[in-house]
Amino acid sequence: MPTTNRRRAALPVAALMTLLAACATGCASGGGAEEEAPKAQSTPQQKTKEGKEGLADILVAGRPVTGSKPSGIAKAPYQRTYTDGELYAAVTGFRSLAFGANGLESIYKDTRGTVETTVDPALQRAAAEGLRGRKGAAVALDVETGRIRALVSAPSYDPSVFSGATSADKGAWGELDKNKDVPLLNRAVRQAVPLGGAFHVVVAAAALEKGLYASVDTPAHGPGGTGGCANASIRQALRNGCDEVFTAMATEVGPDAVRSTAEAFGFNEKQLDVPVRVSESTYGDGETTATPLQMARVMAVIGNGGKQIGPRLVDRIVHGDGSVQKPTGYTAAGRQVVKQETAAQLRSALASGQLTTRTDKNAWSVALLRTADGHLLGVAVHADEAAPSGTAPSAPVVDRMTKAATG
Repeated sequence: MPTTNRRRAALPVAALMTLLAACATGCASGGGAEEEAPKAQSTPQQKTKEGKEGLADILVAGRPVTGSKPSGIAKAPYQRTYTDGELYAAVTGFRSLAFGANGLESIYKDTRGTVETTVDPALQRAAAEGLRGRKGAAVALDVETGRIRALVSAPSYDPSVFSGATSADKGAWGELDKNKDVPLLNRAVRQAVPLGGAFHVVVAAAALEKGLYASVDTPAHGPGGTGGCANASIRQALRNGCDEVFTAMATEVGPDAVRSTAEAFGFNEKQLDVPVRVSESTYGDGETTATPLQMARVMAVIGNGGKQIGPRLVDRIVHGDGSVQKPTGYTAAGRQVVKQETAAQLRSALASGQLTTRTDKNAWSVALLRTADGHLLGVAVHADEAAPSGTAPSAPVVDRMTKAATG
């Protein structure tokens, strides 16, 4: 079942005053959302250019997308400000005097300095514009470094509208919290949804790993349906969305082998921090589900010779005293998920463009994109499907991201 964040009710006035009295740095870990990963180390307060104390900034491509301003409250003298808050909400999370913090804002709330993210502004904007007016999410992942280059959730929100402690902030939070489209939910990492035909690529990997097919151009071992799916090879079956072919293939491979391959890719991984906590993507017990981040990981493995690296959303933390801290929990070495030949075969099968699947409720598109400077990206887009006709709503998002990536 999809994973969602637990909603929080707006705080009554008495509780709000208690929270503010206890808050010495302009934020709180409770009230809005729970911290999603271990705390970063604390350092002395950062000094701004004016010589006053301020809050740590989150950077995108070297530019701060957060700031701070005087709150007028002695116990919590600064409140958060945001630049392009709606565009980067899935990256930063929120930080509010009244409703706590989540995402990177919660993880690094005690840091004094700068938090440098891995996000590319052009890719981020392209994905956000493609998803505008829909519910969904998009992720782009550098296959060789594990750096998350785009992380978008739609609909989004502007964290600045409730960063303070006024009645206006309380009203803005209440509207967002009650919104039926749940804009406060980070769908890119915190919602696993039914995967449908996008899981075909994992089944194909399991079949190749087991040696049941010499290549992605070997004809299917059974009839596999009609039209473009009759005796279709893996390449043809992926291109034509042949559910019958992959259902038969999964039976031939066997449930244990499919599960082990899925888990090697990261399904059923109960704890993944990027450093924001990622919801579990599931296979084997009921409906197969995945977060967009998980499917970007699958594509990144295929693009990186079968090796999985990362993912990570933060490059480094530069503290106020000039010291540099690398995020914990990442390794540059990576791990081999499938054989290099398996990855090469699947990369060949997917080279012609994106793989798009759809049901009456969900549309998925996954792809490998080459950037103008030569980096390969694993991309996954999920969008709620209103009606299974015309172009799947996830496909144009990938097209926009491709254009942004190639310049």
